[in-house]
Amino acid sequence: MYYARVVQYKLGAGQRHEAERLTKELDQVSRKLVGFRGSVYFFNDPSGEYRALNYWDTKEEAEKAHQVLFPKLEVALKAITTEKPSCQFYQVFEATDDEDLLKSHIKI
Repeated sequence: MYYARVVQYKLGAGQRHEAERLTKELDQVSRKLVGFRGSVYFFNDPSGEYRALNYWDTKEEAEKAHQVLFPKLEVALKAITTEKPSCQFYQVFEATDDEDLLKSHIKI
């Protein structure tokens, strides 16, 4: 079992470049933190809504990462938007075992 941290923020339409810059910056920090497993990023350019999904080995590591990452995000967003970011933590459930998951991702 592992944990997910989901961050959502809104920049407004036409801010894709800023979202990409911010995502790259915070991704580099995330990858250096203990317990990091990976990330997926969701961009909805027409609405200006963006999400980051980070995976962590433990809940404690996800929370420690949040203490590092969220203040950096808040500071960066102050220069771009008045919208406040939000964050949620989730326990991740895998519906398949590793063998099935591996088979589903290999093209023959």
